[in-house]
Amino acid sequence: MIILDTHIWVWWVHGAEHLTNAQKQTIAANESDEIGINAIVTVHSPQ
Repeated sequence: MIILDTHIWVWWVHGAEHLTNAQKQTIAANESDEIGINAIVTVHSPQ
């Protein structure tokens, strides 16, 4: 299992050129296993 940052996952899904060949190969090699996606969390702290 690998865990991808949210923007890496978006780039992977949309085939963006931001990823290197090594990164694409690593993700592809783990596609048959589980791929975790880090959730985006926005926290607003009142001042």
